[in-house]
Amino acid sequence: MKKAVLTWCFFWGILLLAAGQPAGLATTEPETLFQGDVSHSFYFAPSLMLTRWQDRSGFMVGGKVAWVLNQKFGLGLAGYGLTTRNNIGEVLQYANNVFLQVGYGGALLEYTPNPSRLLHFSFPLIIGVGGAAYTNSPLGNNTSNRYSYEVYQTDTFFVMEPGVQAELNMARFMRLGLAASYRFAQGVDLSRSSDRDMSAPTVSLTFKFGKF
Repeated sequence: MKKAVLTWCFFWGILLLAAGQPAGLATTEPETLFQGDVSHSFYFAPSLMLTRWQDRSGFMVGGKVAWVLNQKFGLGLAGYGLTTRNNIGEVLQYANNVFLQVGYGGALLEYTPNPSRLLHFSFPLIIGVGGAAYTNSPLGNNTSNRYSYEVYQTDTFFVMEPGVQAELNMARFMRLGLAASYRFAQGVDLSRSSDRDMSAPTVSLTFKFGKF
């Protein structure tokens, strides 16, 4: 009992000593991720991409939009959709000619170490979800002024795409970027497609417009 009382008194003594310190000594500035004044900017960026799906080359169209802190740390969204025909051949339970429709998108994280240099590099990372479908036509068959478009099978899967991008400052409001990345797909569950079929390197050309 005596030991408990002494411990309690010691605890309260420490608290009283701390409370009695001058205000200038008792308070300190909290540590933060961004020190000093933080600048805010943004950009939107249409993009053209060359990649592979199911061992076939294809073009994708998409873009990015991001909020940028201190001209270096970007946080936003990105997304792409396949625009070219991708005939994967026969899927027995469906049809002889099946086309793959695919797209993906998600959160965008981007770090740009030296944005003020004429030529510099950025390091984007996309983490999100992809969607794929087997269809009877890439864009729909127009028969007797009617669209005949049938979806045989669909699936969603996880996507992560790290990359590196070389950027050229074209103007104060515009940057031109050439990027190389690799798309990792996980959880693909389609009759003729696997994680490996949906994973591939990419090359993209991006036009950034915004406040830099």
